[in-house]
Amino acid sequence: MRVRRGLLIDGTSVQYFHVVSRVVDRRFIFGDGERAVFHRMMRQIEGFSGVQVMAYSLMGNHFHILLKVVPVHQLEMGDAAVWNRMKHLYNSEQMAEWEAELNRFREEGRGECVEDFYEGFRKRMGNLSEYVKELKQRFSIWYNAENGRKGTLWEERFRSVLIEGAGQSLLRVATYIEMNAVRAGIVRSAADFRWCSFSEATHKGGIARRHIEEMVRGIGPEKPWKEVESLYIIRFFRVHPNDLGAEGLRSVDELDHFNRQRYYTEGLVLGSRDFVEAFYKSRKANLCRNRRVISYPIRSGEDEDFYTYRNVR
Repeated sequence: MRVRRGLLIDGTSVQYFHVVSRVVDRRFIFGDGERAVFHRMMRQIEGFSGVQVMAYSLMGNHFHILLKVVPVHQLEMGDAAVWNRMKHLYNSEQMAEWEAELNRFREEGRGECVEDFYEGFRKRMGNLSEYVKELKQRFSIWYNAENGRKGTLWEERFRSVLIEGAGQSLLRVATYIEMNAVRAGIVRSAADFRWCSFSEATHKGGIARRHIEEMVRGIGPEKPWKEVESLYIIRFFRVHPNDLGAEGLRSVDELDHFNRQRYYTEGLVLGSRDFVEAFYKSRKANLCRNRRVISYPIRSGEDEDFYTYRNVR
């Protein structure tokens, strides 16, 4: 049964979502040029909206993004802050036109027009659906113009799975996302796949590295990048690759990171048992009220306290 996305969003606390969207007819349209444009837009909209890209993997016909959604009331939303966010998304010429328009409103004493102007942008910030919609629309417009095509580019509405932000759950989902290219046989190591967040963090640092450091910091004290990198790699293999013998290399295929698992994209809610059951109790009136089992355990040799709301294995 399809559940309305609004039931996953509470709007009062920081939430994390694994988002997946596929190209129409599963066509492989993403080469390096397309991925570069998509990545640029993804980061621009991140800076504009305040929705943060914690991890991502850009594949040939779909993308995975782990998003951190900060409630609007926790974002700085004054006029000056909104104006600065707009600079991530719009060029200097467009900003100059808007500045002249706002100055005219002020000179004419039309303060309500200034407020309406900023309110229109505020509505697009701190919002999961607005972030993904804007990203997909902007890329579609660019891709269609470049290729002389019309019509929809995306298969259907995007999938979103609510992820617990505490404990190991967030890191487990992030590293599963990073391993997409490895599972597809494109590379042997996530660090070698240019279009995932771990590779960006390893080779370029910047915002990708800061987000990974933040996720690792959620389960322990702050660490220098080299320690964070090793800990993140260990999440892929359970031990560092340098310590894997022949037996270890055979056993990694047993981990769900090396096999596609439906609960990462269709499980609706992933996290500890308490997290999944708290979700059900808080939305029970809008969900199936007669469920005998609320949370289904996920066991793959890693964290024992990892559950899904939907049993989709």
